Amino acid sequence: MKRQIFITITLLLALATSIAQDGTTLHFMRLNPYSTYLNPSSFIQYEGYVGIPVVSNINIALTNSGLHYNNIFITDPSTKAITGINANKMLDKMSENGDMINSNISLNLIDFGFRIKNWNISFSYRIRSDEYFSYSKDLFGFLVKGNLAYAGEDNPAHIQIKEHIDMYQEFGVGLRWEVNSHLAIGFKPKLLFGMINSKSNTIDALINTDPLTYAMRIQHQLDVKEASVLPSDSNASKSIGQMIGRSFRNFGMSIDLGATYRINDNFGVAASILDLGFIDWRTNSAYKSYNLDSSGHFYNNGTFYYDGITLYDIDQISANPKGYVQELARYVPTVNNSVNHYAQALVGRFTLEGYYNLGKNHRFTALFQGRIVNKQFLPSFTLAWNGTFLNIFDLCVNYTMAKHSYDNLGVGIGFNLKVFHIYFLTDNLISLCGVKQMVNHTNVSFQLGLVFDWGKLQEPELGGWKKKEVSFRQNVTKQ
Repeated sequence: MKRQIFITITLLLALATSIAQDGTTLHFMRLNPYSTYLNPSSFIQYEGYVGIPVVSNINIALTNSGLHYNNIFITDPSTKAITGINANKMLDKMSENGDMINSNISLNLIDFGFRIKNWNISFSYRIRSDEYFSYSKDLFGFLVKGNLAYAGEDNPAHIQIKEHIDMYQEFGVGLRWEVNSHLAIGFKPKLLFGMINSKSNTIDALINTDPLTYAMRIQHQLDVKEASVLPSDSNASKSIGQMIGRSFRNFGMSIDLGATYRINDNFGVAASILDLGFIDWRTNSAYKSYNLDSSGHFYNNGTFYYDGITLYDIDQISANPKGYVQELARYVPTVNNSVNHYAQALVGRFTLEGYYNLGKNHRFTALFQGRIVNKQFLPSFTLAWNGTFLNIFDLCVNYTMAKHSYDNLGVGIGFNLKVFHIYFLTDNLISLCGVKQMVNHTNVSFQLGLVFDWGKLQEPELGGWKKKEVSFRQNVTKQ
């Protein structure tokens, strides 16, 4: 039974979630009108565009840095059936500083944009979900090795968990202004309406084991902020429409800022700050914490103290199992303090990049981006090439190094057929080559969509913008 439970937990963690690049490949695809999501000052090559609700831009990115299938399970070479668990190998592959499980999902419902002289104006409405979860190595080490592996006053098991979950609606208005032929700036103010939030201030435990008596002394802290539009009463039923309506009580604001400077026709640099803002959470908002009871058999010298089960305990368990469990739970009661509201900052990020144009159809880019989640800095560095062919075909190939992950080969393909623009991309092509590759890679992501755009613009030479009005047939003939 213990083995089955362990297999179930690790499979769920490894498969259900996997550092989300948040559509990095899309940023390099210059024919795509959504390439401004990573920097609102990026050049848009159309007079206008309109997205198709739901299918115009679907983005799913997952990260699982520590729990990979091949590092956990032993399989029969011929049948591929699971024959055992290699728990020691799993621990050896984990990071000493902790691993993470993250997911980012974005779904566009309404979006359009258009150009007026030196301005690009856009509007978007999308649903976003960002989840960040990190854990210490001892979380699994204590389960695998047992408490005797952490015997001694100076050798505690340090179990630490950090999590930050946000799900919200986002209404954004993007503005891009060409200040002059060299400089363009972009800003996108956004109204946010929260649906689910959970943020841990502290989930921490130190477990010391006496090397002589094997008694365990546990010091632990738990402090979590939570809010949700889901009904707090388990018997209550709410429609999706009602829950979305309640989300408008959780109001927030954020902004994206960006700037692009063209040094000359070949070289340029750009920078951006994204998701700089907060949400004020009001629906079912609460602080949760655990407090130790200061009396009883399992309490000693300010900590939870466990030195084994006595004959009295066995008699109590036999006579009233449910009552004994309830009595044991009394020592670590949950304190749920409802509050009127609390403000929680979003997980923001920044980007720095430099690019080189080889002619009009090829661009090479170096991009650095980073974010701070639960007091952890998550950096990544990307080298990318983007080529446009016949003015209708967009291709991107890139390589990304990220924390805990060094095998991210991204590929993006886009077709602009008259007013239809269809695209598919991934930040890790290898992970999409099969189920086995997916469960054994740190990053899994894909993004796709179908959008209408018109009024093709060619990025001009310095000195002024020139509209290139050519039909699809003329374009092919010229090429």
